[in-house]
Amino acid sequence: MLNIVVVLSFACLAMTQELQDNQSNRTFLDYNSVEQSMNAFQITIDHEMQLTEVNEDRHTVFYFHKWSNFIVWGILADVGLLANRYGIFLKHRLNLHAIIMGLCVLPTMIADILMSLIWNPPQFHGKEHLAYWHAPIGFAFLGLMGLQSIGGLILKLCIENKKTQKTIKIQQLFHIYVGYFMYVIGKIQCGLGFYEVYNYFVDDGRWNLIGFWITYALIFFWRVLLEFVYQNGILFSKIFKQKEEQCQPKTIQDALFVQHVIQNDLQSIQRDYKDQMWFIFNNEIINLTGFVHPGGQYIWEKTKGREVSRFIYGSQGLEDGSCPAFKHSDKAIQMIKQNTIGRINNINFIIQNNSVLQYNTNLWKLITINQISEKVSYFGFDNEFRKVSSQLTNYNQFGRYYQLKAHTNSQLPIRQYTCILSMAPENVQYRKQLVNLIETQLHNKECFDHFPLQPKYLNELPLIIKNYDSKNGLSQYVHKNQYEQFQINGPYGPSLSLPSKGKIVIICGGTGILPFLDLLDFLLQSAIYQIVEKKYGKKFNNIINPFECQFHTNLHITLVFAAANKSELIGSDIYFPLISLQKQLSQQCFKMILKVKEWTEDVCCVNERFNKVFFQKHIGFVSQYDKFYICGPPSMNKTIPPILKELGVQEQDLHFV
Repeated sequence: MLNIVVVLSFACLAMTQELQDNQSNRTFLDYNSVEQSMNAFQITIDHEMQLTEVNEDRHTVFYFHKWSNFIVWGILADVGLLANRYGIFLKHRLNLHAIIMGLCVLPTMIADILMSLIWNPPQFHGKEHLAYWHAPIGFAFLGLMGLQSIGGLILKLCIENKKTQKTIKIQQLFHIYVGYFMYVIGKIQCGLGFYEVYNYFVDDGRWNLIGFWITYALIFFWRVLLEFVYQNGILFSKIFKQKEEQCQPKTIQDALFVQHVIQNDLQSIQRDYKDQMWFIFNNEIINLTGFVHPGGQYIWEKTKGREVSRFIYGSQGLEDGSCPAFKHSDKAIQMIKQNTIGRINNINFIIQNNSVLQYNTNLWKLITINQISEKVSYFGFDNEFRKVSSQLTNYNQFGRYYQLKAHTNSQLPIRQYTCILSMAPENVQYRKQLVNLIETQLHNKECFDHFPLQPKYLNELPLIIKNYDSKNGLSQYVHKNQYEQFQINGPYGPSLSLPSKGKIVIICGGTGILPFLDLLDFLLQSAIYQIVEKKYGKKFNNIINPFECQFHTNLHITLVFAAANKSELIGSDIYFPLISLQKQLSQQCFKMILKVKEWTEDVCCVNERFNKVFFQKHIGFVSQYDKFYICGPPSMNKTIPPILKELGVQEQDLHFV
């Protein structure tokens, strides 16, 4: 603002100097008039006063053209760019930018039109030949302003539209580059116009020129200065000053909304608060109602109510392909956190070991790497100050993830991975013994004397990661850096919001099965629990349920799993025994449709395309299912939802994992 004041001061001084120059010129003409007629001195004075008033009226259009264009394109245009470029995270930045640029365009158009209709400038001395450039550039500039204004209005309407905008990025780039071209031309026109009219009588012209150069330098310098402080984060930190109480609800309405989010499922929240633009980022509830997404408002609509860290950190784009993966800046993340109104309930599966407090207990050392398939491996991370619980106890705990970040390489991206407790070596061994006991030895009560016990804690934090062929990718780094330290935070995010009873469908491909393995393992243990209870009563169930898990088989899961070959059937020791053991139950709880080239016994194997006919044949009526969960490669995430919607699945019943 100080720079603006300085610029305006110089402009006013220059304008005052020019008016004085014009007055001295008129006085010079008056002395000529006195020399011609000494006998009519008083009459000449009266005539001069009248002529001065007439001249000032006649030159008003010229001065309006000169100073309005200088102020508009010397100062106000920078303010408009400031509102859009630096204020990109402000709630009303589009409207503010539109208003300011409208204030730039309107007086410029009025001045140019008036000058074309009323061209009667005062006498001036300067580089008059520049008019051959200044005038045609000005009229071309006038037409370009009209087109840019119309284009900006269309772009604003497209950005604010809630429907998918496929060409919005091209529109934005065109508007931006044309805008900067106009910005530069406007600055050049200010210089051309001044050199065309500046006065050079005695010393006034010299100081007039010096004053112009000082002012002209300042109108460029303050723009460069703002760009510098913005890029270094100084300006942004001043605008978005971090607050300690950022996680507290700001209003009573926010507090009520946070309570509703915590206590209800997504469907009821979307119904009761359909106008709220809210998200979950890690464990924080973010309310961005009223903000316009720079990439288009439709992005908010497609992510409303969802966990958005995968989009923020650039690990994934929108599932329909309308918005590719994009890593958001630290400034964007800071802005998001500034709008935190609460936190979701966090159930931590990692506990402090012996109450030891360290400066950074989130550093984990990669100890174990076991290859599962060609590109997929198991990773075990150790932390001497942390213990990992071995068992999830109810359906509300599934679906949360951990953030993995390289400790020694800050250039690598942050990625999110599901902690798969069921694939830890201790739990794999326990499951094999348990299934073997139920299948072969569960014929008398004596078998419980040697019943295997599930460990309470795991030796390592288990993650399964696929090695992607991406340059400077985290997955490659993890695969190649055993015994390195990694920063692991979590668990984050909401649960899968599973219904307590009813039917769900899980559609996944490749490593998309990973987020559901613990759920399927829980369903397997629930089936075993029901089998033992049916055969020997509840007394012996305490042996196989030492952690008081809420085992039941009221939830039926249909799993549609696509894999290239048998080697990619990760977790086969979970879902294959489940298919076999559920036959001992009065009501089955699991159905699996496996799309694989190699035939597998006791499983419904297909080699068909995922299309409308496929789901009609193997799923049946979609109305009988409560939710559909989708997790797979981008092609699957893009093609499956339209097919399900065509069959009658509602938008709110689709859940991307």
